[in-house]
Amino acid sequence: MATDQQPAAPPAIESPWPAPNGIWASYDLHCHCGSVRYSMKISPPLFEDQTEGKEQYTAIECHCSHCERQGALCVHPLVENIQWTQGLEHRGTYLCASKKNPHFYCKNCGCFLASDLTWLTENVMKGENRMTINLRMLKDVDLSKLKIRQQYFMKNIPPKYEV
Repeated sequence: MATDQQPAAPPAIESPWPAPNGIWASYDLHCHCGSVRYSMKISPPLFEDQTEGKEQYTAIECHCSHCERQGALCVHPLVENIQWTQGLEHRGTYLCASKKNPHFYCKNCGCFLASDLTWLTENVMKGENRMTINLRMLKDVDLSKLKIRQQYFMKNIPPKYEV
């Protein structure tokens, strides 16, 4: 018996970042020792008092094997909205799991700074190139003013993290 059924489409992957809402904010970030400094521009803004009554960016507490161990609170600005302003010579790169998304850290104090999600956004998410930025590096941040949600999207993506 012939069938006209098409194979089932893969499940949709929920984007972990909101669409820009026209309100942009810029933020300065640095590692614990201050050797590596960078800035980001993002929409919607991170803090309610900057939103002009519109949506506030919801930060992600990611539960992938890397972020979970680092305690990272993340946002995902476009790659072109990140500026490394000081200390690139102190920025190290760590590749884990698939070795396709480099994680950046300070070689002096060890802080997790960011991850380049270009491979993931081009090959899995099919969207604009993004970075993961660890909000714990924000200058003078009050984390209690962030809107945060748990994200388990990457937790079970192969290859399984094993040591």
